[in-house]
Amino acid sequence: MNNAELNPIFTREQLDLYFGSYIGMEGGNPAGAVWFCDNAPSMAEPLVEPLLPQTVPNAWDSAYRHKKRHEMERWQSHKKIARIMAAARAQTIGTALRGRDWKDYFDHQLYARNGAEFKLSLYPLPARTINQTSWSRAFRGQPALIPKQRYMDLCRDGKRFAFIDDIRGLWKPKVVVCFGERYEDYFVKAFQLSTTRVVNDILQPADQIKPLRLFVRDDTRWIICPALAGAAGLMSDVLLDAMGQYIARWLEPEDFPPLSIGADVPTYERTVERGHRSLSGGRGAGAALLLCQEH
Repeated sequence: MNNAELNPIFTREQLDLYFGSYIGMEGGNPAGAVWFCDNAPSMAEPLVEPLLPQTVPNAWDSAYRHKKRHEMERWQSHKKIARIMAAARAQTIGTALRGRDWKDYFDHQLYARNGAEFKLSLYPLPARTINQTSWSRAFRGQPALIPKQRYMDLCRDGKRFAFIDDIRGLWKPKVVVCFGERYEDYFVKAFQLSTTRVVNDILQPADQIKPLRLFVRDDTRWIICPALAGAAGLMSDVLLDAMGQYIARWLEPEDFPPLSIGADVPTYERTVERGHRSLSGGRGAGAALLLCQEH
């Protein structure tokens, strides 16, 4: 990313169209019952020509897992999400949660093409640049991205946030876990929650108490919870398991595919492409959406 000055200068209109897509999202199954959303991705593709919107999301299929097999062991936040999902699955289908269930979920199910979850980010570019290069230096020569506030305004007021709200209405997830308590205003903007009623709740496994704030509108629930990291975050296995059990109240057994189903499903891309083409065809009923602090 710190070689952005070597690339052609992209116009605001080009970037707006590019950002209004699945670019910068970890992916998985957008038709899954559970979504996880954070403020920004940890990695992203470089800005190079041709700057084409990504109409089909990524997924952790067998080819991706093989390519990233030496890196995945270091992905602590994704492991924590796998633990949340393993606990949610066990609670939903009524089985005992075993010690290695999360590892099996991480190794075989997480962000699968026909899996139970989907991972997205509000903003398409990483919050931290390569080698901690300053934002202005990383995107030197791209006036639509400098200063950083101009880029953020483009996402919020342009096609990015509109796309996020559109796909949420299209795919109708039941639960979306979004990381970033301090980004509450951004999530409210992206998902159009400014008139939504708020209810306070708590997560309390044993003597650990974590505050939750629930946004309730129709059949949709948005919940702000602590981070995956940090002293006040969901740092323990007990808290992660409890979070999975908490979101399970909005799930059903059929929301989880059988564990024997792999990550590669031939009809996946055709299904998602049809869904993307139908974004202009109105919004659906609500979802349950969970907002958390950044990992």
